[in-house]
Amino acid sequence: MAVQGDKYTFNEKNIGIAPDEPGVYALYDGNAPIYYGSSTKSIRDRLQSHFDGDDGPSTKGASSYRRETCNNGLQRERELLQAFKNQNKALPRCNDVIP
Repeated sequence: MAVQGDKYTFNEKNIGIAPDEPGVYALYDGNAPIYYGSSTKSIRDRLQSHFDGDDGPSTKGASSYRRETCNNGLQRERELLQAFKNQNKALPRCNDVIP
């Protein structure tokens, strides 16, 4: 299970076109997902926060992202993290817990 949609380079230009809506997103280092997150208000704002380093250095170095709008982002984030953990026996390197 993965975040649906196109993969975008993790830069300010592409963050600026991300939806200002709730949903989930995945940050990648190359092809490997390093973080799954959700937003109840704005995917764009959350991505910008990661890009700016406000959420720590781990996610700031992402190279690309995918995003998916949905009304219950937290539930979708949990599903994504659980599926990743089931497949890889661990969470992505920048996720500490399943919320």
